[in-house]
Amino acid sequence: MLTNLNKDEVNGQNFKDFDVAVVGAGAAGITITNHLALLGYNVALIEAGDYEYTDESQEVYTAKIVGDPYFDLDVARLRYFGGTTNHWNGWCRTFEEEDFKRGYLGEEFKWPITKQDIDPFKDQACKILEIPTSFKDSIIKNSKIEKIDFKFSPPVRFRDKYYENLIKNQKVHVFLNANLTDVQYKDRSIIGLNLKSYKEVKATVTANKYVFAMGGIENSRYLLWFYEKYKDNFIANSPALGRYWMEHPHFTLGQAIVDKRKVSEKFYSLSAEAQKNMGILNCGFRVLELSDTAMKGLLREILCIAPTLGKSLANLADRNLICGVKFRAAWEQAPHYANRISLDNKRDKFGIPKPVLNWQKKTIDRKTIMKSIEVFNQWLLEIDGGRIQLDDWIINEKNYPTNDELAGYHHMGGTRMHEDPEFGVVDKNCKVYGSDNLYMAGSSVFTTGGHNNPTLPIIQLALRLANHLAG
Repeated sequence: MLTNLNKDEVNGQNFKDFDVAVVGAGAAGITITNHLALLGYNVALIEAGDYEYTDESQEVYTAKIVGDPYFDLDVARLRYFGGTTNHWNGWCRTFEEEDFKRGYLGEEFKWPITKQDIDPFKDQACKILEIPTSFKDSIIKNSKIEKIDFKFSPPVRFRDKYYENLIKNQKVHVFLNANLTDVQYKDRSIIGLNLKSYKEVKATVTANKYVFAMGGIENSRYLLWFYEKYKDNFIANSPALGRYWMEHPHFTLGQAIVDKRKVSEKFYSLSAEAQKNMGILNCGFRVLELSDTAMKGLLREILCIAPTLGKSLANLADRNLICGVKFRAAWEQAPHYANRISLDNKRDKFGIPKPVLNWQKKTIDRKTIMKSIEVFNQWLLEIDGGRIQLDDWIINEKNYPTNDELAGYHHMGGTRMHEDPEFGVVDKNCKVYGSDNLYMAGSSVFTTGGHNNPTLPIIQLALRLANHLAG
């Protein structure tokens, strides 16, 4: 069933008798809805946008950014059915074992679950994303370097793949242009959601359980706002609310001439043991082949600086045994209390405070990339696999470049998972501390972010949550 609050005559109507109401029709929300419906539950899927992109919906995503340079927040995410899956690039990896074992770095790094808790959902999640289920990573012998296996989705557009089936499903009621404007509650439970369209049409949805799956900024924004309005009534006073927000910073580190016979993979990382011993996080290296013109330019530069090496490399180039590459890094950002979502004095068209993103890279970020590239470069020298020409900002420890890709559009944390409400907003089952029936879904529950793209673990955790809700 479909109800579009911008088009249908439903003003003042109360839609009730749902088992679960899911707010947000992105990857997490659609996955939970599909899975619960398959299990026989009645689900309301509530989307603030329309089926297609609209300016009036997208404008709600404008927001202030404080700290390091970052993308405009109405560019980094999409506010219509399918959410940000409408522009993702399809990069996929599951979390690694060590991603759940960063407790040696501090209490704020501790997950309340392990990889074994999400592994049962990997194959199903891979099927949803239309990728192979096997990831074949391998440690390079006698080194601290690991070859990393990424999979690439078509990429799956959740709107295109699921919309028609969802609106035809007798167990699902899809709401479009249905903006959450308030909640009704009793004791520790939400008992209803107040919705409003861009044309001022109002409606109410009631259910037994509620899931916020609005993304890595909006989940925090709404919980902060509801806590401000209603204090401890159904949200615990967690110091972590809105805090420990994370991204995956992306930067070019340099370029190199490499032996194609020895550097044959596109993705590398340091081993988990090496990361732990050095007290750093995970940094993934992407080895991207340069054009012939760029490689020849790099060769000419080497010939000027080191003629003997340059002549040797030129000879190998003539035999097509080497190539020019660019080294890019995407690394795991540590969860920091100061990186946060807060509420602005400005409000959106529905009267809800806009979010403010305060995001800064910290000392451990620089340490992670410096130590990682040092180890990787040493490995290249040991195997005579190439020479890296590091960019000036790395060599001289200057500020991060502002003319490069800044990050991965990966919004994580803010309503994070932790066994202690001092450091987390939800428990191991994604239920909000202080509430009996409110749950969070998506990357906002991530305790740490790994260096991998978050879509696959988002789906795994969504399937796990759906199973929990089904009981």
